[in-house]
Amino acid sequence: MVILRAIHIILAYPLVIAWTIISGFTGMIIAGIFRQPDFTLRFVPGKMWAPVILFLLGIRVIVKGKENANKKGPSIYVANHSSQIDIPVCVMSIPVNLNFIVKQELKKSPVVGWYVSATRQIFIDRSDKDAAMRSMNLAAERIANGRSVLAYAEGTRSKDGKVKIFRRGSFLIAERADIPITPIAIKGAFECLPPKSIFTRPGTVELTIGEPFRPSEVAYKTTEDLAEIARQRVIDMRGEE
Repeated sequence: MVILRAIHIILAYPLVIAWTIISGFTGMIIAGIFRQPDFTLRFVPGKMWAPVILFLLGIRVIVKGKENANKKGPSIYVANHSSQIDIPVCVMSIPVNLNFIVKQELKKSPVVGWYVSATRQIFIDRSDKDAAMRSMNLAAERIANGRSVLAYAEGTRSKDGKVKIFRRGSFLIAERADIPITPIAIKGAFECLPPKSIFTRPGTVELTIGEPFRPSEVAYKTTEDLAEIARQRVIDMRGEE
């Protein structure tokens, strides 16, 4: 078993890197030359890059609740985050054009950083509160113009796979304009690629798209309460206490 896994890693990882580079440059060309941001956001990551990456890594994805995705209007999708595998799983499984709220550090990454810059994703600098607030205002502007946003609401990857406290940034945006919040539950990604590991394990990841709700439709007092409502829905969809 160990030998087979080593062979799989040796064969798969160079292909994963090569395909990521090809997809990244393809996305930059489409976004920069043909000026097709919607096509780029949906086709390149969701149809081109992610399915091949997950196939090469031996990861199967089961999607539930696709009917809950809001294809007619904007929504803030909030997901738990425990693995780098969450990214290809989400872009392949959520059937809408997604803008991402990503860490500022990613901007410096070769290819991936260039791609997210070319497609005008939303960078957030959590070390600077003013800059972080400007990023949130930009996200609110994108949503007001009909874009949907995906945020990993814990702010960073969970170290043990359990759902941590959701940060309030995305929920402040939702409150301001009563934007639908769609909870996303990811289960199994932690086992396929824990945060401290650089090598994946073949397995199955289950992504569930929950029913969207507007802040005005639930009872809460503070933004933190609203974030906790979304968090509890994610926990319930994962089948946890």
